[in-house]
Formats: sequence, C-alpha cells, structure tokens
Amino acid sequence: MLFHILGPLDVHHPATPATRVSGGKPGRLLAALLLAANSWVARDRLVAAVWSGCPVPASAQANLKTYVWQLRTGLPAHPGGARIERRPGAYRLRVADGELDAELAEELAGGARRAADGGDAGTAAALCEQALRLWRGRPFEDLAGDWADHVGAAEAIGRLEQLHLDLRELLAEQQLALGRPRPALAALRPVTATAPLRESAWALTVRALHAAGQPGAALATRRKAREIIRTELGVGRGPCRPVRPATDTGPPSAGTSVDIGHPYAAGGLSYGGGPRSSARRSAARELPRDVALVGRGTPLRAVWRAAAGAAPVVLVDGMAGVGKTALVVHAAHRLAPRYPDGQFFVALRAGRHGDGPEPATVLERLLRGLGVPAAEIPADQAGRSALWRSALAGRRALLVLDDVRDGGQLAALLPAAPGCLTLATTRYRGWHPDAAVRIGLTPLAEPAAADLFRAAAVDRVTDADGAAVAAVVRHCGGLPAALRDAAGRLLSRPGWPVARLVEELTDDPCRVLSDRLRRSVGAAVAALDSCGLAAWRAVAGLPEEFGPAAAARVLGLRPAAARTLLEALVDQGLLEVGPVGRYRSHVLIRELAGRFEEPAANAASAHPTVRQGAA
Repeated sequence: MLFHILGPLDVHHPATPATRVSGGKPGRLLAALLLAANSWVARDRLVAAVWSGCPVPASAQANLKTYVWQLRTGLPAHPGGARIERRPGAYRLRVADGELDAELAEELAGGARRAADGGDAGTAAALCEQALRLWRGRPFEDLAGDWADHVGAAEAIGRLEQLHLDLRELLAEQQLALGRPRPALAALRPVTATAPLRESAWALTVRALHAAGQPGAALATRRKAREIIRTELGVGRGPCRPVRPATDTGPPSAGTSVDIGHPYAAGGLSYGGGPRSSARRSAARELPRDVALVGRGTPLRAVWRAAAGAAPVVLVDGMAGVGKTALVVHAAHRLAPRYPDGQFFVALRAGRHGDGPEPATVLERLLRGLGVPAAEIPADQAGRSALWRSALAGRRALLVLDDVRDGGQLAALLPAAPGCLTLATTRYRGWHPDAAVRIGLTPLAEPAAADLFRAAAVDRVTDADGAAVAAVVRHCGGLPAALRDAAGRLLSRPGWPVARLVEELTDDPCRVLSDRLRRSVGAAVAALDSCGLAAWRAVAGLPEEFGPAAAARVLGLRPAAARTLLEALVDQGLLEVGPVGRYRSHVLIRELAGRFEEPAANAASAHPTVRQGAA
C-alpha cells in the first residue's frame, strides 16, 4: 500500500519511511484527489478543498499548480505512467490496485461477507481481522471536521466509519459461529461504545453473553440497550432481546434482529460528484413505518450491493406473506438519505383482477409529488410517463413499488435518471425487467422464525416455552406474516399460554391467518387458468417436497406436461423450486388449497376467496 487514509493521511513509499502529509495545503489537495481516485476532479473543486474555510486568494490557480508540482515530485510514479495527470480545468490522481488502504479494506470486507454467506466462518473472521488492522483512527483524522464539510467528504468518511463498525459486527458474528463468545465481545465493545444506537450490536452482545455463560450480564445489557434507545429515540422498546439460548452460537442469519448499519459500507470512495439536485424542501417523504427485521441479513446486503453498484431496479420476489414489503421498506429507510429529491411509495396490489391503481393514476400522483402543477400533467399515460422521466432528470429519487404485476406495469413507472433507484416487490416470477437485480425471499429458517415469533409476542413467551414455540414455527412454516398473525392471536388472549395457541394451530393451521394474507393468496390464484387451478389443488395432497413424476400421477398427465403446470405455479408464487428437478409446497398454501372457493359465475371480476376455518 502507498496511500493510507484510514487514520491520519500518510504516504508509504517503499524506499522511505511513512510520511505524514495531511498538514498544509498539499495534504488537503492530496486528500481531495484520493477521494476521487482515478477520476477527474474539477480545478475549482480542488481550490475549494485546499482553501476550505479560508478566503481564496487571487493567486489560487497559480498556487494550486505549485502544490500539484510538489506532489508529483514527492510521489512515486504510477505503474502505468504519470501519477497526477492534467487536462484543461481538471486533475486526476492515478491509484493502482492495492495502493489505497480503504479500497483494500472494502475488498477484504466483500470477501468476508461472501465467506460468511457460504458458511465459512473461519475464513470470514480472518478476513475481517485483516481488514480491521488497516484502521489507525478516523479516516483523514487530521483533516476531518470543517474540511470534510467544505469539500463534500463527510459522506465518504462516514461510509468508511460505518464499514469499520460493520466489520466488527461481522467478525463478532463469525466468532460466535466458531464458538468463541469472548473474542466476539471484544470485537463488539467499541461498536456499542461509539455507536450506542446500533441495535444489531446490542443484540449480538446479548447473544455473546449468553454463549459465554453470563445470563445475568446478558439481561443487564438488554435493559441498558432498551434504556439507551428509549432515551435517545423516544421509543418504548428496543428490539434487543436474548434471542438465543445460552448454548446456541449459530450464525446471526439464523436469528438476530438485523440492522447492518450504513447501506454503502461496501461501496467505493466517492468525491460526491454527479448532478446535484435542486430538490424542494417539500420533497415527498412517503415511506411507510419501518419495522425491525429478523434473519434477513443476506438479502439486505444484496440490496446494499445493488444500490452501491448503481443498479436502476432491485426486484424482490417471493410468496405471499414472506416479508417482501417489510424488506424493501426497511432498506428504503436506510437508503433514503442518498435520495433527497423524494422517496415515493406506491401500493399496486397486483393480480389478474387487482383493484390497484392504473399506471396513469399512479403517475399523476407521482408528478404531483414532484410539484408539477395539475394543469401541466398530460391526460394520457404515455405523456405522463415521459413527463415523469423528464422531471426526474438530474435528480436523486427513491421509488418503492409494492406488489407489481408484470414488466409492463413496472416499465410505465420507472425513472430513467441514473441517480434514481426503484425497489419493487412482486409475487410473480414469470417476468424480469432489464438491468434489474433480482432477490428471492423464502420463509425463515426455524431459529430465525422462532426469534420473530418471540419478538412479535413481546413478553408472552418464556424460556420454558421452547417446545411450544418450535411447534408454532412448524405450523406456520416459517412464514413471517403467519408468525405475526399467530403472535397477534396470542396477544389478544391474555389468559392463553403458548401451548394453547399450539392446540389452536394443530386443530386448524389457517385459523389465525389474517384476511390480508388470505386475499394475497387469492390474488395469486386468480391469475391461474383452470388447468393451473386443478394442478394447485392436486399437488396440495402430495408431500412437502415432490418431483414431476409424482405430480404427473395425481394429475393424470405425462411428466413433461405436469412440469409445465408446476412451473406456472412457481411463477405465481404458489410453489417453490426445491433441489434440482423437484418442487416444494408451503404447509399453509397446501392447507389453503383445500379451502379455495371460486367466484360465482356472474362475478368474474371478483377475487377468489379462501374460506375461514371453523371457529
């Protein structure tokens, strides 16, 4: 490494000792060029960086050339030629791979995440430790503060600070997975000390204390976290709970409350270039209330990576009730600061006979949200779509489209501006928009599902209810909406123990399901033709996992024809793809198939319904 910015700005030349260069104007110039390594930086912006907070002298342009010359003579050449290049009105600092400590830290963090996602906790922990050793203090420690604010560096510095915290949490997660709770606690202490509102760090600390055999300390930490969050944020409860038994040291993807901090932790350094918006103070802020997530660390990281990579669309798919809306809303709240020109939310309520708004109606509301006068909004959908794209040119806006039906509906609403991001959800898998990152959600694994139920049931679940909670999870199939419905049933009956809820679910697993979940399944069924409907009912009698041959037998078809019908059910979110060549049906979808009622012949426009179980 040549350039060290994770602390005071140092230059390490192979032939000389480390040189501290942050003092003085050449150091400010070098820092500004490093923030946009390998990119052209306008001369006026460099002048602002060098004289940040000070009057700019008339000789600034000539002085800047002098400082550039000093850096050129003091820095080693780039492997490909000149270290600092010039063109009319701009300069560029060339940085080779491995020469900048922040870039190396981000590469190591990416490798650690991939290893963690693959279950290799040992490699992930080693990469985290290697990355953390690169930090010597706050990024640009000698230049932070007013300088960062004047040159737009605060965001990049904040992103690197969040990366440091994220790495510590990821290291703690892997240490727990390796059965090392004490090193995990050592990694977490600086996080809870410097960022006391990071609920994920508190949750990991509680887990680590339980794993270390310190239940009393875990309880005290839980109370401390709740008090801090209540005091600082004005909320009644934080989500930090002892979410694992003391003997469990499994990875967090199987259970803790998830908040991975700054969404751009894995992104590259940015000077803050690109078009800046002229956003009005009244820009739309339409995001629904955020909720804490459990067991969704991997898909959330996928959203962050897609957003950091400037993907125009992130499409989240999955069956009804799997938590698609909660995921994108949670992600949108954390991404919102990057999109100051508006955060829009539209519920499209997809379905063949969906009662959701038409794209033209949605576009009218979106344009009004941008301040377009009603008289200037075209009457036709094509005109509104074109005006929507034009109005967002040069702006940074975030659009959340919930429950999209198909690509045509999505295309009419998509912004074209490169600074905008669309987060969309859909139950349907038979289509895919160009250039989109697709993320599939599945029901939660048993440990995470149990943690979600415990959190939703608040204080109604005790440590002695472990077997009953496991039974609730099995009956709900790990489906987040069903788990919340079951917890709501328990909360509405104060005299019931969890075992009584299990009896209720054993008698009728669908009894506690909300009307909303039933309608969602009904909307998916409405998109089936008669053959698809017959196939859905027939495979409901098969085991949870089956192959096309078994389906062919119950359908009276050849395997190839049966596979076509099964894939149609997958496209509608009524069937999941299992191991190669096999399919998997959810326990509640199988139950609901037997209760399905077709609409009356004279009500073709109505949604199918699912009968409520006997009380």
